[in-house]
Amino acid sequence: MSEKMKARVIKVQDLLKRPTKNYMLYYNYDNEAFMNTGIQESGSTPPFASTTTGPGGKAIPGKIGVKQDIINGFAFLGMKSSFLATVSAAYPQDFIGKVVEALKTPGSAFIQALTSCDRGWRHALNVTHKVDKLAVDAGIWPLFSIKVRDGRPTYYLSRKLKAEPDREKLVEYINLLGKYRHLVRPTLNEDAIDQIWESYRQRNENILNLVRAFGDPDAQIEMYTIKPQEIPNQDLFAPGYGLCSGCGLAVSLNHLALAAYMVAGKNVIITNNTSCSEVSLSKDDVPSWKVPWMHHLFETSATIGDAIATTQRILKTKGHFKGTPSVVIAIGGDGSTYDIGYQFLKAALVRTGSFGIMNPLLKVD
Repeated sequence: MSEKMKARVIKVQDLLKRPTKNYMLYYNYDNEAFMNTGIQESGSTPPFASTTTGPGGKAIPGKIGVKQDIINGFAFLGMKSSFLATVSAAYPQDFIGKVVEALKTPGSAFIQALTSCDRGWRHALNVTHKVDKLAVDAGIWPLFSIKVRDGRPTYYLSRKLKAEPDREKLVEYINLLGKYRHLVRPTLNEDAIDQIWESYRQRNENILNLVRAFGDPDAQIEMYTIKPQEIPNQDLFAPGYGLCSGCGLAVSLNHLALAAYMVAGKNVIITNNTSCSEVSLSKDDVPSWKVPWMHHLFETSATIGDAIATTQRILKTKGHFKGTPSVVIAIGGDGSTYDIGYQFLKAALVRTGSFGIMNPLLKVD
């Protein structure tokens, strides 16, 4: 985007003062494959990445296909109210700010984080932050948010974005990841790199066009800010867990817990489909979460979260629930988000974004 864009700074503390709230957030940690069950290819796997079901070789150099872009489809479902956003653990203020705003916006909430997996992506343990940051800086993982009001989405970039990814940084990123090793050794596969570059260029151009068509004329960029001393010590996510050393998911879950704790304290319920996070955070039947936690199947992540949040609110309205209904965070990986549970997720977002704010039995504020 060559035209000049206006920016707005949003203070997280101002978001926390909003009287409104949300009761269910779906959090997708996108690690670009089915990691828990053996690093199989998923709808989120990018072009030419090597997986156990599509290994990189001479005849077929990894995945033949594209990384699906699902978040923009959710923006045009006609919901009454929703907050959708992409985040990266390498940009914590943006990450925390978006989760806080999602939990202060009535309706549906969907946060998608690109989370590197040192085992599945095959990168060194000490470059997790570098990998996550490069994905954003190279134009591979654009940061943006979508605010839907009465069926109309408004798009905001979180930082300036060019349609053309930075090729030098893209190659640096690819060189860091073993899942692309077949593209760089013994020689650089220029044709494959060109196709990867073009797939990201197309997505970035789509996002920029959406900002042009559905952007806020007063501010096309929104940036979140919070002072370090204003960030509390969260008490939701315990430090002891079974995630791999160098796992990007671990960092992102800490950011998620921080933001949720700032909004709801310990009045939080976590639901978690079968996945890396579920297996690694429930060793020997002792979950790493210090709040109520529920495990369920791949496809039911969003449905379970919606059901718990809706039930508590209805019981509250009918006078059968004491206290404040909990904030429910449904955590899902590639299976429950891109593939096996996609229809359940879409339906849950529509319910929470329409029925969830229109039904008088759910008006507990």
